[in-house]
Amino acid sequence: MRVVGYVREPVGAEQARPAFVQQEELRRWAAEQGHQLVAVCQDRSGDGHHPLDRDGYLTLLGTLASGGVDAVVVPGIAALSDDQIVQEILLWDLKARGVRVLSTDTEDVTFVGGDDPGATRMLIRDVLARVEEHARILSRHPTGRSRPIGGADVVVELLAALPDPEEVETEEVDAAAADA
Repeated sequence: MRVVGYVREPVGAEQARPAFVQQEELRRWAAEQGHQLVAVCQDRSGDGHHPLDRDGYLTLLGTLASGGVDAVVVPGIAALSDDQIVQEILLWDLKARGVRVLSTDTEDVTFVGGDDPGATRMLIRDVLARVEEHARILSRHPTGRSRPIGGADVVVELLAALPDPEEVETEEVDAAAADA
């Protein structure tokens, strides 16, 4: 199987696995599993780096888009993010692109495999599935139409014009009197 790796450089002395160590874990894992590691993409985390600065992740997506990659491998789910919600969003994104996500950390199997990820992860996955469903529904209905495509019996009409803000009478209320 052709795999692309993703690592994230930790910042700070308390984190013992720098990116080069993570990369070596991926290379060793790929060799042991009989997979071909075609690329390793890297991001930096921590102080001075915005959590959304993901040039390495964007490069990973470009590699996936070019085709010929069957899976993404990480040296642990924490490489995606330190935040569970962001981890689940990235896992969802990668799976939506049709690739498997693998981890060299055997404890991550339930998280990336989806067997029994726990209540919090299940809730996040449910929300993401509903967002995806909502987006699919909206993509079938161009905005600005009063009637959905397909002749459904749902009609949305503006029943009355909103009043001009300058014509609306307002009443000033004494804040001290209102609190009493």
